[in-house]
Amino acid sequence: MALAPHVEGSAHPQVVAADVHPGARRMFGVKDLFTTLNALAGVVALVLCAEGRALWASYAIMAGYAADLFDGRVARALREANRFGAEFDTAADFVTQAIAPALVVYLVYRDAAAALWLSRLAAQVVGAELAAVLIVAGCVRYARRNVRPVAIDFAWIGLPQTAASFVALAFANAALVRMVPGGLWVGVLLVPTLAILELSDLPFKHHRGRRPNFRHVRFLVGAFVATSAAAFLFAPRLAWDVLLFWTLGYVVTAQRALTPEERRLVPAAVLNADARLRAEEIARHRAGAR
Repeated sequence: MALAPHVEGSAHPQVVAADVHPGARRMFGVKDLFTTLNALAGVVALVLCAEGRALWASYAIMAGYAADLFDGRVARALREANRFGAEFDTAADFVTQAIAPALVVYLVYRDAAAALWLSRLAAQVVGAELAAVLIVAGCVRYARRNVRPVAIDFAWIGLPQTAASFVALAFANAALVRMVPGGLWVGVLLVPTLAILELSDLPFKHHRGRRPNFRHVRFLVGAFVATSAAAFLFAPRLAWDVLLFWTLGYVVTAQRALTPEERRLVPAAVLNADARLRAEEIARHRAGAR
């Protein structure tokens, strides 16, 4: 954010340094400690994946997500929100919620050759392909969000990466999937579907909009938090099945959490963002040609 003296009579008053909270002027603050914990959880998950310990890597990813829940809240409470924090959070999320879950999926499929009725090499290839789909989709989504932000405040455009990663992670660890003969083959369709939804222009309601969630949505969110926490604490063998149920439920029903008016606003906002990106690229190329 550029800081400049206020120009009297300007139609767009400039922000002076005194208007910005000291916490937001610092690049690194208390909020970033939680983001660091998120990134470190991702590192632990990657190390565990390298050791072939997919389940424990999955728990490390969940610990990183728990830390990620607090950085934004701390930033707002301490008035430390700034661009560095937002970019740092995105980078940490990419490690913990995109790369690490993809490697967990790879390990699960690599080690499930018998359940898939494949040779070990073929199972490795299937796992690598699914991991590649998750990582490439996450890379494209990250780049697109940076260059083509869509101006709506009530939903994500495309399935959020966290939701896609949680579905893949929960599916890979779910007990029910292992109980069904050939159940892991469902993932060969599920993972590309998640990637397509990530890169789509469909809106997925989030909790940060000005409009409060519908009452039944708030009830379901509460049930998700309570039952998932209880499952991980008291029935860890079934915890991933519970997480899969809720995250798949979000993917399937997120559109119902939007009003008809909100759904109508999205296509126009996407078209405006596309037009703005084209104009910026044309201007950039013209400036470079001079």
